[in-house]
Amino acid sequence: MSQAAQPWYEDLQHPHPFIFRTRIRLRARIRCIVPFPELWSNYSAMTTVWSNTKLFDSELAQRLDSLALDQTKWKQMIDHFKETLVVAEEQTLYIIWPSGSARSIQIELDQLSKTKLVPTDKVNVAWALSPDKPYEPFVLFSYSKLVYIFNVHKKVIEGCLRGHGGEITSIAVHPRAAHIFCTTSRDFTSRLYDLTRRPQLKPNNPPWPPSLQPSLAGAAHGLDMSFEEGNGIGRCVLILMGGRSGGHQAEVFGAAFHDSYPIIATCGMDRTIKIWHISYFSDRSEQKLLREDKPLFSSSMIHKARVLSVNWLTSDVLLTHSAPARMLVIANPPVSTEWQGSTQSSDSSSRQYDQDEPGSLTLWKWLSIKRFFPLGWDKAASRQQVLRGFGSDYQESASFRTLSSHFFPSQTSQYITPSLYFSRGSEVPFVVYSYPNTRHLNIVNIKLFEPLLPSTSPPDEGNKSIYPVQNRQIQGWEIALGSMSYTDETLETCIMISGGKMIVAGGSKGSLWFLTVRSS
Repeated sequence: MSQAAQPWYEDLQHPHPFIFRTRIRLRARIRCIVPFPELWSNYSAMTTVWSNTKLFDSELAQRLDSLALDQTKWKQMIDHFKETLVVAEEQTLYIIWPSGSARSIQIELDQLSKTKLVPTDKVNVAWALSPDKPYEPFVLFSYSKLVYIFNVHKKVIEGCLRGHGGEITSIAVHPRAAHIFCTTSRDFTSRLYDLTRRPQLKPNNPPWPPSLQPSLAGAAHGLDMSFEEGNGIGRCVLILMGGRSGGHQAEVFGAAFHDSYPIIATCGMDRTIKIWHISYFSDRSEQKLLREDKPLFSSSMIHKARVLSVNWLTSDVLLTHSAPARMLVIANPPVSTEWQGSTQSSDSSSRQYDQDEPGSLTLWKWLSIKRFFPLGWDKAASRQQVLRGFGSDYQESASFRTLSSHFFPSQTSQYITPSLYFSRGSEVPFVVYSYPNTRHLNIVNIKLFEPLLPSTSPPDEGNKSIYPVQNRQIQGWEIALGSMSYTDETLETCIMISGGKMIVAGGSKGSLWFLTVRSS
């Protein structure tokens, strides 16, 4: 292939092809932008959007096999919503059609709840689709500790769910079972919900020995609450517990479902990444709330600081990114002296925290997926409902291999972290990220990551980090706002859509910028 014919994203020396197209002006700082899922945005998706329901709910999967979808209605739904964006400000949620094919929908969040969020928290948004209403997509959004289910077609809120004891930090929807979603929270737990079920109205808990009465311990222990879970649609079916046994020991920040296996990855403040097995929850006659406190994998050795996001790149390769890390250094290293045949060391050395090490974007492989899911694992006769590993799996596993790791640009504080988006709809694994209070965004092609070489030298004992630094500086393409915005407006978040051909960025004063690939 000639140099001129080589795609721009395969060579870092090529300039990016994105140019500014248009701008939409909203009212306040934009905290979150979520596009309509590109995996749904084709007519054949009607056969795959619930294709992996059998992994969790065999009873519902059998019902879906006999469900006859109207292809004409499906096409109309896709054509209407495929370019839709959900944009969240501090107190307002917008559902926008950038092409102007439909009128925007506006939801005032302060009318739903008077709770004020702390500055680090935000409204989290995701798209979902229930087989009970296959032509009426839902927008899931969280405000503080509550989850709302908004029917975009009917423009009504169809459900409100509670259960978390802390603010919700993210929402993830299963790509092949679009009625299943997960919320992560500052209460150290993650909760999985099913949109085809109704909220629990009264507890159905077993006794907690030695008592013979139903337990009232509540959702924190994986049990039903003593009051209504919510109203409308949606039901919590599984809690991924926090705690010393194997769960997160601090806030959980992100989650990602696997496309093909009944597993979900989570990450959080405790620097750990965990991979959990999702049990069957198909017994609809009992509908007992399940809990899991021992993941199949857990490690705090991949990143040195809190892990902010996790994504599945392939069946066993994950992409995670972390915040800057406070590094321990040795000041005044000890000096050995020989005196009368003995060796004495000066005790004047001290350890203290120095400047932050930048956050990292890391590509790594989980090595035990075939151990837990061997050939034929999905056969009904051999499928285990509960999977358990060893203590070394769910406490501090070494069953991973770092493939590549790169540093983000250095920042002045460990609290300055990038807003990162992984583009799933493109054949090229793009990552776009931006930092708050800056006027540029960056594009990264994961395929250009070079493999991480093992360190051949021991850690320094001088005034440097006690950890050997092997990460490379992240390389990519930078897009500056330039004349696209007011001089005092900065970037807050950005996403990539349309198969990598469009970038949408949100600003600190309510601007939405649209950048597209320059036509040849």
